[in-house]
Amino acid sequence: MNRRSIRLLSVLLGIGFAAILLAGCNGTAPTASPTARPTLRSTATPAATDTSAPQPSGSVVPSASPSAAASLPLPHFDAALEAKLPDSIGGVTLEKLSWPLSTYIASLKGGGDSVLYAPWLVQFGKNADDIHMAIASDLTDTENFTLQAIQVPGVNSTALIGGFEASAQKQGWPVGPAVFGTVSVIEIVDPVAAAAGANGTAYIYGQGDIMYIVITDDNALVVEALAKTTS
Repeated sequence: MNRRSIRLLSVLLGIGFAAILLAGCNGTAPTASPTARPTLRSTATPAATDTSAPQPSGSVVPSASPSAAASLPLPHFDAALEAKLPDSIGGVTLEKLSWPLSTYIASLKGGGDSVLYAPWLVQFGKNADDIHMAIASDLTDTENFTLQAIQVPGVNSTALIGGFEASAQKQGWPVGPAVFGTVSVIEIVDPVAAAAGANGTAYIYGQGDIMYIVITDDNALVVEALAKTTS
């Protein structure tokens, strides 16, 4: 088990989505190219990859090897929800885990995105104890990618996204539309991370009664995640 995998798992277990990008860059803010993330109301189209040329560290497809996190005692509270997440992104196998949303919120100790969930769920008469979250993430230090899925039974994705957007706006989080290919998403920014000069940006979309949150600094991975979860 490498130290970075242990550190990233601890992030997944309780720091929130802004810090996941930081952990993916060995604890420092990621240095993104001008096309690393779309501006609001822009269309992000991933560039073709020339496999014969050296590739940036965030997009290299690794040779087959045992997962660095294979021996971690990952929680699997909801296997069915985990199955909604892709097994791999960018050629990298993802590790999956799941738990009650209340466990995730409690682990944040009042910081990060924990402030968004209670006012979001109360709109639907829901409690975080009854809502499940699943996460798929690269723990191999190959690419910066995490995909969260939060299932709210009985509520459609349009209402989920609209309610989450409203909750974020009330907390002062910058929110706006973005487009990847032909798919519209909501871009949300952690203001604390932004003030610190970090890229605390996530992309929100939904399918059925599930809201997905993509945390990455690679547009191509966002596009692939959308294709694998909305088809």
